[in-house]
Amino acid sequence: MKKKIFSLFIALTLVVVSISAFLFFKSNVKSYDTLFTKQQGCTPYNLFVQRGDDDFSVRITWLTKDKCMGFVQYGLDRGELNRIGLDTENVSKASSHKVVLDKLLAKERYFFIINSDNTGYGRDGSPLEFLLENL
Repeated sequence: MKKKIFSLFIALTLVVVSISAFLFFKSNVKSYDTLFTKQQGCTPYNLFVQRGDDDFSVRITWLTKDKCMGFVQYGLDRGELNRIGLDTENVSKASSHKVVLDKLLAKERYFFIINSDNTGYGRDGSPLEFLLENL
């Protein structure tokens, strides 16, 4: 009986370790966004949110596989993204995008989505967020 329980424990451990290794690998491989789905078209990847060059500014950069139009919708309320940041370096379609948001408040939480060729991208249908003083 103890041998069967031990064997079951080992098998379960191997399954958990295998799934964990796969998820770690998947999340650290460029161009994979969701489980078993290869990054395609205008879906953003390699997203970075960093302090901008000026005080009270943030630089948001991302890549797309294809050349796409991109901008950022943002605001102080998760449900009201009423401001827009444009990709001023790439006025036409590009695969490398950079948006600088300026005149931000240091202690406020900002919410944003990336709009790439008229499709909004966040995290599981919700906006991403940042706090300037934490960058």
